[in-house]
Amino acid sequence: MDREKFINRWKATAEELRLQLHLGSKDLSDKFEDQKKEILNWSKETRAILEKEASTTSKELRKKLEALEYQADIEKAETKAALQEQRKKLTSLVRESNEAAIKLLGDSKKNVRELALKADAKFDEWNMRFDLLRLQINLGAADAADEWSEKKESLNQSIHQLESRLDDLSHESEEGWSNFKSEISEAWGHVKKAFS
Repeated sequence: MDREKFINRWKATAEELRLQLHLGSKDLSDKFEDQKKEILNWSKETRAILEKEASTTSKELRKKLEALEYQADIEKAETKAALQEQRKKLTSLVRESNEAAIKLLGDSKKNVRELALKADAKFDEWNMRFDLLRLQINLGAADAADEWSEKKESLNQSIHQLESRLDDLSHESEEGWSNFKSEISEAWGHVKKAFS
């Protein structure tokens, strides 16, 4: 993935997280359904690519992706409790799939390693979205409005810092770009920490 595409993808993710912060409960439920569809489609595409690979780690990831697809294809949750339960199950499956993708990084085939890197980034993104959803569900009640406002401001600041770093990176030289991985990992870590 080239530099510009990579930066633009991260900027889009940061903006989507910022938008999710401001959704109401009905919009939140719809956004969750959109995420389930994205997971289902991405998982099917990724599993199809992995069908050509015979390694044990490829098979393990395919199995995890099948379970993820099954869970993502469940009907829309009509209650807060059902939404929370679906989120929990999807979060668990995303984490298990991420672990399988990380194991796949050791594969010697370049295309498989690249797929595993993309999967790792996608799973991180979904975990963060589900953590945000968990926060919004738990803190969205009227008695938690003040706490949610404080948390939302903290999350906004973390996202802003990530966006600022992405802007800086798009203007840096190749030397600066070589340090990108560790810096973006650190910035992404700060955002994830704010969501936990």
